[in-house]
Amino acid sequence: MTETVRPELLIARLTSDNEVWRVDAEARLIGLGAAAVPLLLGAMHHASAAVRIHAAHALARIRDPRGIGPLVAALGDTDANGAGAIAAEKALVEWGEPVKEALLEGAQRGPEPTRARAVRALGRIGGPELEKPLRELLASPSPGVRTQAAAGLARILGGGAAEALTPLLSDPDKWVRYGVAEALVKVGSARGEAVLQEAANDPEEKGTHTQFWAEELLDQLSELKRTGRASG
Repeated sequence: MTETVRPELLIARLTSDNEVWRVDAEARLIGLGAAAVPLLLGAMHHASAAVRIHAAHALARIRDPRGIGPLVAALGDTDANGAGAIAAEKALVEWGEPVKEALLEGAQRGPEPTRARAVRALGRIGGPELEKPLRELLASPSPGVRTQAAAGLARILGGGAAEALTPLLSDPDKWVRYGVAEALVKVGSARGEAVLQEAANDPEEKGTHTQFWAEELLDQLSELKRTGRASG
């Protein structure tokens, strides 16, 4: 027989060092459904990143609309290397269609730490109606937003995104250039080859993940060309 535990105690158990207790508490809170939402909303402001992560997971599973705004706000959570923001983004993507409006608001008018993650979540959810706002976000003053808007368009349009993304290969921010070049490779376009060569030879990134990432993408591009699958 399952032990009956007060919801407040379940929230407290989310702070435990015992992972089994935390996972069990999260599952029980999900089982409570809408009744657990007010406590979970409070837990989204808890000092512990672990509690915020479990709360985000639970809100996504319960899918009560009251959780959407706080989850979008949590995209700006920079504590614990952004663990809370990562959990919130994953939760929103899993939630899907109902969160698009709030994410778009966050992407267009949210605080700076929130915007790029909101755009990335939108791109991962997808949908043809996002093409227009993502195209507009390619001109954002935020490099992170430009990069994620490009990646989102590539996911939605496939090779049809190449024309819109090509101007960003000359972006003044190298991380935007590199991100756009990667997005182009993923849709089979060779347009970012010169930028990937730039990344592979970037003296500031010698011996780092960036160099090896660029070399791997160049290998992928070579294979696309060899097999006649690369587009211009």
